Amino acid sequence: MKSDMNSYKYRELLKWYRKPANFPIKKLFNDQISRIKEHAVGNNVLYVGLSDFKQKFKSAKHLSYIAIDEINLPGDGEPAKKFPFEDNSHDVIVIIHALDYTDNPHQIVREIDRIATDDAKVVLVGFNKSSIWGLVKPLMNNMDIPWSLNFHSLYSIKEWFKLLGYESVYKETGRVFPFIFKNFSKLSSKIKIFQKLYSHNFGGIYFCVFSKNIIPLTSIKLKFKSKYLVAPFPKSSLNRVK
Repeated sequence: MKSDMNSYKYRELLKWYRKPANFPIKKLFNDQISRIKEHAVGNNVLYVGLSDFKQKFKSAKHLSYIAIDEINLPGDGEPAKKFPFEDNSHDVIVIIHALDYTDNPHQIVREIDRIATDDAKVVLVGFNKSSIWGLVKPLMNNMDIPWSLNFHSLYSIKEWFKLLGYESVYKETGRVFPFIFKNFSKLSSKIKIFQKLYSHNFGGIYFCVFSKNIIPLTSIKLKFKSKYLVAPFPKSSLNRVK
């Protein structure tokens, strides 16, 4: 039943992005992609999320590009089910709203870390809980998209990846207000300063890139400048050792 619900949320989110009223949000997304790609360069790419954006992240320079639209991993307490990829197999992993429409985002994060190479870049896009969107979410119909999805705060996302040894290399949010009013164009011109102050961290949709930094451990040969002489133990000391 959970997998059916995840599929339903995925399909409804696709429809939500395709509505004319949400075209400004889709444009915001497309504008961010070029900036994101500057921080997420690699050869073997895995894309997980909305099918409408998968071609935007594809490049002729990639050696491999695999796209998965829906992903259904088990919930907490259920047997572990892995991505069908080997460990350390991808150096760019793009996750578009998959943390929002699945029941177990922690399992996805663990799988991301498993298949990520030591220098991998992870791209995440989702709905920001630390925003006006997050504030009004409890007041909205929890059967409607996007309010039925799981919102995550930027702080939570950063902490999850920080614990796994990742560094944040790009962070931006957009779309401070979740609604489009009739006179929105006039309103937006009056609140540009407000949007500049708050959109960087408190916009309704976040765009993040994390870099996996694993420092290789190399053995260092110790060099002693002075010679050390080892004296034999006195017999009295040896007798006390049992």
